[in-house]
Amino acid sequence: MIRTLYHFTMPEFWEQILASEVLEARWPGDGSAPKTVHVMESSDPEDLPWAFREGRTIRIELRIPEVDTRHWFGWARTNVPPNAFQSLGVPVWTPDDPDYVNDRNLGSKHWYVVERAVSAAEWVSVVDIETDTVLWRPPVQ
Repeated sequence: MIRTLYHFTMPEFWEQILASEVLEARWPGDGSAPKTVHVMESSDPEDLPWAFREGRTIRIELRIPEVDTRHWFGWARTNVPPNAFQSLGVPVWTPDDPDYVNDRNLGSKHWYVVERAVSAAEWVSVVDIETDTVLWRPPVQ
């Protein structure tokens, strides 16, 4: 099975991503969890963690094998210290836990991680959502 997911980034990073044709598994940089590419099944940037919404106007649509994706909550339960990301509004438990779901992280039910780089072979399209401009489509074969 293939899952359609979306990654959001800032315009200043797009040229580097395009040049490398890879979304690098980078986050977090503190060694507290495996490096991942953060993605979500929602195409709406309002479903991003509140601390990551501003400025992320480049939406990359992806097709990722389902076996390579992990839902945020299952992944975080074993890979993220329980209180590590609460300051960012990112819950670690479940989307139904009222102590961790609020207006700042309500979209968390849509969050996934991929513990590897995502190459352009898995990209479907790239759109600047502020201008509704298509920035990239796969080459016609």
